[in-house]
Amino acid sequence: MQYTYELQKAADILVNILFMIQPGEIFIITADTETDQRVVDATAQAACSAGAKVMVVLTPAPLGVSLAADPMLPIDSLSGALQSAQAWAEFNKKWLLYSTPYNNTMRNNKEIRHMCLTGSTEESLINCVGKVDYEILQQYGELLAQKVRQTKHIQMISKNGEDIFFNNNPDYPVLCELGHANTPGTHHLPGQIAWTPQLDSINGVIVLDGSIAPGIGLLKTPVKISVKEGRLQSISGGREAYLYESWLKSFNHPQMLAVAHTGFGLNPGAVLSGDILQDQRVWGSTTWGFGSIGPGLLPPDGIFAPSHSDCVSLNTTVIFDGKTIYQDGEVMDSDLTGLAQQIKKNA
Repeated sequence: MQYTYELQKAADILVNILFMIQPGEIFIITADTETDQRVVDATAQAACSAGAKVMVVLTPAPLGVSLAADPMLPIDSLSGALQSAQAWAEFNKKWLLYSTPYNNTMRNNKEIRHMCLTGSTEESLINCVGKVDYEILQQYGELLAQKVRQTKHIQMISKNGEDIFFNNNPDYPVLCELGHANTPGTHHLPGQIAWTPQLDSINGVIVLDGSIAPGIGLLKTPVKISVKEGRLQSISGGREAYLYESWLKSFNHPQMLAVAHTGFGLNPGAVLSGDILQDQRVWGSTTWGFGSIGPGLLPPDGIFAPSHSDCVSLNTTVIFDGKTIYQDGEVMDSDLTGLAQQIKKNA
């Protein structure tokens, strides 16, 4: 079934409310041959209706993501097209984030408003953009992000055996992604908080039971990762654990076996689907990234790696400085419960 009307509503919100596109602005949409073309078409139509000068750039899907996509990309042509754009919607299934065209663009075009919407589908755009009460989500997200910034020690546990703990570095940013792409820089789909902890303080066991990207998708068997001082020591589980470990080690680069960031999912419409963009925003989930760290998370330059992976743990219990904020994915903090109820009611 194609939700044509609902999709167009979501695309209109994306263009007019989140990007705040103005008449005459150059709006570039990038996609690859694995992208949901319906999302591209709806967004292009919305941007044209808003008076933008629209360009859609479609490339063959690379075999890798980020810098690992470079060998298969028209780097100079893509970088050139994006240098004079005011807005860029990235729908590529094999994401360009942290690739050379992305790095060139962000270095040379300080005014561009980039939104990483990698792999968006008709379902995810409707669920995560079209059904969101942005006013309530903003209040909730900003309050939770403030609590993260004020917390020194965090522990995450789950019934599947996760028990990971770390300290926060007060100098590292806490990114609150609420979808607004009306200022220069990179933005993301609404409903995620992400930050890089003090890397050498991360110890314990992470249990992934939602999904892993790229290449793995939905998990049938939990993947357990032992971490010592921010570095992966061992990975265990079923076939998916073996495939994931093989992929990480295939780069033969030490940073691919290091934690890059963690985060919370807080989009009430997000559904676990195997689409990592949506999966990272599932309510009550936590996200872990491995590999490259962008400068937005670790100023001024981040940490280089040849690729990046994002993974999801579901129904996590989260403890801030000894106080339980989430219990099995449900909000327990009294400052947040009222807003959480409103968000989920309106979804």
